[in-house]
Amino acid sequence: MSAFTRARGRSLVATATTALVIATLVPSMPAFADEGETTTSVTSIAGVVTDPSGAPATGMCLNAEVLEGGAWSPVAIDGEVRTDTAGAYAILDLADGTYAISAEACEAPFDTLRTWAPSLAAQPEVVDGSAANGIVVTGGATASAVDLALLPAAVTSLSTPSVSGDALVGSLLTADPGTWSVSELSFTHQWLRDGTPITDATGETYTATLEDANATLSVEVLATRDGWADASATSEAVGPVLQAFAPGANPAIAGEARFGSTLTATVGGWPEDATISWQWSRNGEALVGAVGDSHVIAVDDVDATFTVSATITKAGFAPVTVVSAATGAIGSATLTAATPTIGGTAKVGQTLTAAAGAWSPAIVPSFAWLRDGIEIPGATGTSYTLAAADLGKKLSVRATGSLAGYTTESCTSAATAAVIAGTLVTSTPVIAGAVKVGSPLTVTPGWTPGAAYSYVWKRGTTVIAGATKSSYTPTSTDLGAKLTVTVTGTLAGYTGVTRSSAATVAVAVGTFTAPVPTISGTIAVGRTVTAVPGVWKPAAAFTYQWKRNGAAITGATKSTYAITATDLKTALSVTVTGKASAVTTRSLTSKAIAVAYGTLAAPAPTMSGTRAVGKTLTAVPGAWSPSGVTLSYQWKRAGVVVTGATKSTYVLTASDLGKSISVTVTGKKAGFASAAKTSAGTALVAAGTLSGPTPTISGTRTVGKTLTAVPGTWAPSGVALTYQWKRAGVAITGATKSTYVLTASDLGNSMTVTVTGKKSGYTTLAKNAGGTARIAAGTISFSPKLSGTQRAGSKLTVTVGTVSPGGTTVKYQWYRNGTAISGKTASTYTLGNVDAGKVVSVTITATKAGHTTKTATLKTATVAYRPASFSGDYWFRVGIDVKPGTYYTSSTSTTNCRWWRTTSMDGAASSTLGYDPGGSGRRMITILATDRYVAAIGCGSWILYDGTGNPSSTMAGNGIAAVGTMLKPGRYVSYGNSECWAADWSAPAGDEGHYIGGGTYDGDLYWIVEPGTFFETYNCNTFTRYAD
Repeated sequence: MSAFTRARGRSLVATATTALVIATLVPSMPAFADEGETTTSVTSIAGVVTDPSGAPATGMCLNAEVLEGGAWSPVAIDGEVRTDTAGAYAILDLADGTYAISAEACEAPFDTLRTWAPSLAAQPEVVDGSAANGIVVTGGATASAVDLALLPAAVTSLSTPSVSGDALVGSLLTADPGTWSVSELSFTHQWLRDGTPITDATGETYTATLEDANATLSVEVLATRDGWADASATSEAVGPVLQAFAPGANPAIAGEARFGSTLTATVGGWPEDATISWQWSRNGEALVGAVGDSHVIAVDDVDATFTVSATITKAGFAPVTVVSAATGAIGSATLTAATPTIGGTAKVGQTLTAAAGAWSPAIVPSFAWLRDGIEIPGATGTSYTLAAADLGKKLSVRATGSLAGYTTESCTSAATAAVIAGTLVTSTPVIAGAVKVGSPLTVTPGWTPGAAYSYVWKRGTTVIAGATKSSYTPTSTDLGAKLTVTVTGTLAGYTGVTRSSAATVAVAVGTFTAPVPTISGTIAVGRTVTAVPGVWKPAAAFTYQWKRNGAAITGATKSTYAITATDLKTALSVTVTGKASAVTTRSLTSKAIAVAYGTLAAPAPTMSGTRAVGKTLTAVPGAWSPSGVTLSYQWKRAGVVVTGATKSTYVLTASDLGKSISVTVTGKKAGFASAAKTSAGTALVAAGTLSGPTPTISGTRTVGKTLTAVPGTWAPSGVALTYQWKRAGVAITGATKSTYVLTASDLGNSMTVTVTGKKSGYTTLAKNAGGTARIAAGTISFSPKLSGTQRAGSKLTVTVGTVSPGGTTVKYQWYRNGTAISGKTASTYTLGNVDAGKVVSVTITATKAGHTTKTATLKTATVAYRPASFSGDYWFRVGIDVKPGTYYTSSTSTTNCRWWRTTSMDGAASSTLGYDPGGSGRRMITILATDRYVAAIGCGSWILYDGTGNPSSTMAGNGIAAVGTMLKPGRYVSYGNSECWAADWSAPAGDEGHYIGGGTYDGDLYWIVEPGTFFETYNCNTFTRYAD
């Protein structure tokens, strides 16, 4: 006998009489009671997803497709369905039909393929409109769990394994497996020599041995994971593997470290059959081409240090390079010097010559001449001419030899005798020139090597006072006398010499030598001109006579002449007469020049006034001469004449904006050539200046209200105004009209507006309004109303009417006896059984940025209990008289309530799907959609169980309760029982499929009830909860 049968055996009498009782029921069909809609979700398809190893697959994404019209179509699932840590999943609320379920990784790593239930790589095949592996959902659920075994993805190497380490005998090599397409892989290794496995070389590392010499090494990596196919990949080969030399000696360098010497390298301690290559380095840097075992020291090597490296190579061995110790710094070679000699006479003006002597190696030394042992600046040649500074001194010469790679050497000659004074080479002075009054006489001594000369001229034997230069011009005093000159020459370092010339012939009467006079100044009316006689020899006293067309002008006998209007267009000239004692008088006349018109004199005009549009400029012509000049004006814009602007004043217009203005003043006077003078241009004409008052702001300073800028009156007329609203001094994008609607961003800020005026030719003017007081929050309005039947199972609806302002967010929260109902935040709420006997309320909260939040709360009266869905001792047709679902009796104290779920009303036991043989207290029944009839006796009224309730901590000794809504989950105890029957059900359907377990017990009974189950007691004492 099964546990279920034993459990149901608590009422043998009821069981034996089942057929008789149900056969006596009158098959009357009561109408449905008024029931509200339930919102309980139904699990349609559920199961467990495992990975290829059989372990739970966590975090997999489930997808469903439904068979429609002979083809699979995707099903939109509300929210993402993922497996939990146990691999379990559940897809809710599917309509009846045939489905295909797939699972795949939601994100990387993608270790498995998309797999279709039960373990297919593709959707179940549809043949003749049906699918062999389709999952059938009936009554909103499948008959059994739908499990999926995921298919493994292929294991492939994404990056080739690699080997690190030196390919040398004795070196450790390490394998890197690279990256692979599947995670959580385990790796094993097999090292290969020239592609052949090496015995026992299966670790992650491998040390190369002599057997590996000259071979290449690689590693094969095998990737494994339980449930996945193995895969392998092999690294690139390294090598060939080389041997290492036994340590030998470093090179040694022999030879003198001096320019011109040869350095030689040797090295020992290495295999005789090894090849040695050399490389010399200077100061640590390799010398190009210095690759022998010796090196001749060059000039560039001086002061440097040298090392030599030896590279030892041999087939099958890794090359080795060893380096010698460094030499000392390379030294220089030594020159062999000779003592120089001096040739020549030690006398001022004479040239001395130095001879270097024989140097080894042969070089040409440099020279420095010495005066009493001190170098003479600049005297560095092979010869030297003695100067006055050398008088009485002894001369010597120092020869200095230098050559790259050699030390510098110097030798000094023997000194000469003391230098004596030189001798001037002279000749008798000769007087040149015409010997007559007023004609210059000149003497040129021309002694060598030159001298400082002094002169004394004599008239006969009498010295002429003041005549001490190389030239002398005879005067009237000298007339008839003979002249001589005595010359004395002196030069430092030389003996002085005095010599006198022969006497001239007797001095004769003189004649003037004179140029044609000229006229300076402008030869025009109103001008004063000056006679320029030029230079006369000898000097003369001049008289003047001005002439008009060759005729003397009365009274015009001065050196200057003021030209009058009478002279206009005549030929003007001047005659100059020169006179002097003992010289013949001479007259010369200038070239005649036509007298031109006079020229008016005037400064460049200036301008006064403000250089801005609308302002007046005034021309200031300055003083014109002579007086009586008539002036006219012409104003110009950027150098171009302004039509009609011919007055001394000019009003600037918009056309002048950004231009430079000038004025030309023209002077006219009879007898004079007209003159025009143009002023300098002004700086660029500036724009005019607008005037406007400080704007004001009108309007209510509340979010949602409109502010208006009041600009006031601007001048001049025709000013175009623009606006920019600002929040706390910051410009608001797009707020450029004269009005502005306050937004939430303005809340708590001060508002200002900048009014900008513009007019052609005028500077733009911006005026700022004073800031407003801080902007206040806006207000929200709505009219809430609660409707709906206030009883369990009915839907309540709250409406708010017109909400102002637009864009306001309205939220809802439902409460039960003042406590918020979790998750109930819609505008509708379906009252549950749990609400019966309580007051339900809803709080409406309206919010909008920048506005004061508004709330309102509406309450129901006490919620009425749900009416019975069916009642009485009847047969009830499922789907017609009663809907599928779970129900409980309205009475908690029934005494012998019995019911049956059947396939027919024949009363046969074979038609019974499930039953309650009779019990007391509150009874419950679950009617399935597949049931056809339900019969009940002695139960009274039945109320739909909607999954809500007020769980208790005690359980009556007779009855049944839903754990979680009627009875709190946890640990319970009942004391002193005798034949107490207790059991757990997954649903109170009265069949073996929903029975979990139970039995008949005596004494103290401890029981654990789990959420989602139903706990039934019969003939027991009260159960009390004592722990979670």
